[in-house]
Amino acid sequence: MYIHHVTLTTGHVRRSVREEVAPETWRPVSDLLAAALRADTPIPGVSPACTLRASASARCLVATVSGPGDRPLVTIGVAAHSRCGASLWRRLHQGGGLATRAEDVPPEPWCAARLEAGIALHPEHAHWLGDFERCLAWVWIERDRVRRG
Repeated sequence: MYIHHVTLTTGHVRRSVREEVAPETWRPVSDLLAAALRADTPIPGVSPACTLRASASARCLVATVSGPGDRPLVTIGVAAHSRCGASLWRRLHQGGGLATRAEDVPPEPWCAARLEAGIALHPEHAHWLGDFERCLAWVWIERDRVRRG
């Protein structure tokens, strides 16, 4: 199994396999996600400080990483199932200016990252965000799989 990891801003697509997430990463990212689903949560080990905010609907997740001054750096969408995937994909494309198209929904499961204006002000965060997006996506997909049995 793999996840389609798409950067909406550039159109870059890659396949991510579960084994890309180190075993020691699962618990901290799972705990971070659980906390972020309740309230804005600091992301440990990131300097300058960043926070994660997340919301879930059906089998889809939307998360935003914000940097200093609460400026959004990236919005991450994760679709575990087509039931919510197409609508989430279209939602991530609102406002335009992306290299991908709202009509071209990848097959689920997928993770889509939309770079926000704050990344231009804090480019020092670009080096870890791609890995973080994949880790968050895999934690969400596994969480969904376990809940579904």
